[in-house]
Amino acid sequence: MEGGPGPFDHRTTGIPAMTDEECRLFSGFVSDRFGLNVFEAQRDRVRFRLKERLEARAMTSFLEYYRFLVLSPRASEELPFLVEALTNNETYFLRERYQLDWYFGEVLPSQVRERPPGEPVRVLSAGCSSGEEAYSLAIVHHENQFRCLGRPLEIHAIDLNPSRIRQAEVAEYEGHSFRAASPEAKERYFAATATNGRLRLKSWLKAPVRFRVLNLMELSSAFPEGYFDAVFCRNVLIYFSESTMQRACALFHRVLSRGSPLFLGHSESLLGRTRLFRPQRATDFIYYTKAVA
Repeated sequence: MEGGPGPFDHRTTGIPAMTDEECRLFSGFVSDRFGLNVFEAQRDRVRFRLKERLEARAMTSFLEYYRFLVLSPRASEELPFLVEALTNNETYFLRERYQLDWYFGEVLPSQVRERPPGEPVRVLSAGCSSGEEAYSLAIVHHENQFRCLGRPLEIHAIDLNPSRIRQAEVAEYEGHSFRAASPEAKERYFAATATNGRLRLKSWLKAPVRFRVLNLMELSSAFPEGYFDAVFCRNVLIYFSESTMQRACALFHRVLSRGSPLFLGHSESLLGRTRLFRPQRATDFIYYTKAVA
């Protein structure tokens, strides 16, 4: 029976029930607005994660919250909190570093070999969260300068959550962000702050990174065709429906230059799902390159 007890039942947790109709309305809203996919099977997780938002707005049902998001002139103030609640922003420095090493050590040198001197390399970090991935790109580029023939780097980092972008621009981090960073890397690229336990990225590594609040579905209006030499979009497509994933692939295809690579998270795959990208095998992982007609 609809609304019966479940793992997060309101009678034991204080979280309102979510009816089938509320789930359908909510799913449609976040899909249309952000391209995110809220599955029926995730209903209890969504209820649990949105509990604080209902409490903050003094609301007692998800239908009331939905109507606020759709009808209130103040709904735009709520959207960042909604995105924060629905997505997993786990990230850390040098995550899946083998992908970064492969790009800067193996792919990029061949990309820039015939280019005019001084022409920058442009990389997109899509779904950059609090900035660890974008700054990791800057770190690995610095360590591969001799392979990159001294080419300057532009990193464009986008996320639809303004609070995460503000964190990224401050560039101060705590221990969990360094789980894959060696003590030597922390000493070389970071400086202690007056805030206990936090480290600040050194300013010369911040210089190549440009952060921007941007919905991935608006990518084509923000950057010209063929603008990027590589796209890193890791652990983002897992939140998308199949149709939204196809839209994202079309957008990446448009903004990437001829034959340039797309790097996804280790649990994400485009195999058999699109003709816009062709799989390529690195030493121990698969990445994709823009297909050319």
